[in-house]
Amino acid sequence: MSEINLSKSQFIDNKKIIVSLIITLAVFTALYQLRPFVDDEQFMWISIPTYAIVPGILTVYAAILTIKLFREKHFQAKAFLFFTFGAAFWFIAEQIWQMYDHIWEGEPFPSEADIFYIAAYPCHILFLLISLKPVLKSINRNVWFFAAALSLSFLIPSILAAYDDMEGEEAFATSIALAYPIMASIQLIPAIVGVMYLAKKPSNLSWMLILFGFIIYNISDTYFLFAELDGSYFDGHSVDLLYVYSFFLLIFAFHHRLKYLNLPDEDSSFFAEKVQFETISKFGIPLTLAIVCLVILISLVDAIFTSTDTNSTTHSLLLGVIAMIAVFATIVITINKNLSRLVKMRTKELVEQRNNLENLVEEKTHELLKTERLSAIGELSGRLAHDLRNPLSVIKMSVDLIKQNPEDTKLSDPTVTKRLDLIEKSIDRISHQVDDVLGYVRNSPLSLSNTSIRKLIENSLEKVNIPNDVVVTISKKDVLADCDSIKLDAVFINLIINSIQAMPKGGKLEIKISEHDNMAIIEFIDSGEGIPDENISKVFEPLFTTKQKGTGLGLASCKNIIEQHQGKITVKNNPTTFKIILPKSVSAVVTKLQTS
Repeated sequence: MSEINLSKSQFIDNKKIIVSLIITLAVFTALYQLRPFVDDEQFMWISIPTYAIVPGILTVYAAILTIKLFREKHFQAKAFLFFTFGAAFWFIAEQIWQMYDHIWEGEPFPSEADIFYIAAYPCHILFLLISLKPVLKSINRNVWFFAAALSLSFLIPSILAAYDDMEGEEAFATSIALAYPIMASIQLIPAIVGVMYLAKKPSNLSWMLILFGFIIYNISDTYFLFAELDGSYFDGHSVDLLYVYSFFLLIFAFHHRLKYLNLPDEDSSFFAEKVQFETISKFGIPLTLAIVCLVILISLVDAIFTSTDTNSTTHSLLLGVIAMIAVFATIVITINKNLSRLVKMRTKELVEQRNNLENLVEEKTHELLKTERLSAIGELSGRLAHDLRNPLSVIKMSVDLIKQNPEDTKLSDPTVTKRLDLIEKSIDRISHQVDDVLGYVRNSPLSLSNTSIRKLIENSLEKVNIPNDVVVTISKKDVLADCDSIKLDAVFINLIINSIQAMPKGGKLEIKISEHDNMAIIEFIDSGEGIPDENISKVFEPLFTTKQKGTGLGLASCKNIIEQHQGKITVKNNPTTFKIILPKSVSAVVTKLQTS
């Protein structure tokens, strides 16, 4: 019970975290939309606290996680150590940037902030690669090619634009300018690979948020580069908000990771949580749609209310929006394709498992039936020992009495005839009991031939002693069917005798023959008192009988023979009707079953 409750609480927490994240992003989006309506000094009260507090919170979360993972000696401890260094570099770079932007005079390039920004990239690349280490072998080479191609599509225009802008500048400044798009593109590759893996295997929600955070950060870098190059960047620009988005995604990811890390008896790796397919479909796609909607809202507000160069601003905004939509659309389409393929693969696996289970169930059923038959034989042995003793005693006594008669006594003597009748009846009784047992125990192959059902029933009737007070009628309809005439004759005889015994005061037995499609239908309808309701469901069970002299195997044998013919036998009351349904052509089916 505790395990079920734990998984439910995790699902609720995941939902709450996503909702809280979207609300947080919406609140900061609303704050940043005040930028067109306030001056630089007023907006400082929003931008400075944001870039001082948010990266600081991220760094603290990363440090706490690193310490806890080192205490657990977890393989990802090194990865989070690298991330902590990268987050610290981000924090330092942001503070230096804010100082240059609001307090110190001038905005040199490259500045100390650029050094820390560049230094953060290798740390985060190592973090992503170490985190992917457990699943690197299962990631297809084509996924890496796709991620590299997508990253290259960002790199080429960015590096060309940066190189053109830095033409004639010092080599160090040019190398720093080019380092941004190069390092951002390299960082984007493992991030895209990680997102692609979300659709293939179970993974933790925090892993999805981390990857989304890095992808948005990389898009923001490209957006910022072109905004700087065309001179449209300003404090409070929409690209600043995208950076804030990436920070919050990472903060909420680490918040979730800390909660998950504190759960008892749980593996704290990204790929341990049992949420197959749900991470991306239930949380990733809604989060993506929310972010895209917020970005479009930012773009509309900037395009309408921002008073900078219209052409430059519009160009930068469109570039940012198109870049973000293109990346996420490509990822979502690819993930959807992978999901469809994986669903087909999983369906195929389930079909194979179902077939294996069906074969196993059939095998176990045969074993169980064999065991039940052996158990029935064991129980029958005791009953037969008792039932055969009486007719054998009658035979022995009758023989002894005949021996006591004078030597000149003739067989026609009434006394001798009476004794012989008793012997004959006793022998018939023993023969009937033995036939019942052999009919149930023996499961010989069918000897099929195309036979007239009506003629077979007539032959069976000739072998039964029908009392004068019992009227038997057979329908004129006849059906030809593939059957074992000897075994089916035993079934018909058994049903006819049962019907006669059910009418001790006489009555009517009606035998109907009909057909439907490929099925022959035979019904034995008697006018007897019927079968008690509490017994009607048991009449085909082995050893069940209401007769003092019965073995309880007659109807069970009938059921076995009919099922061996791939048919079905049922019974109902008012009037008592035994109904047999047989396929008219079963040669191919039965032959296949017997050879298998």
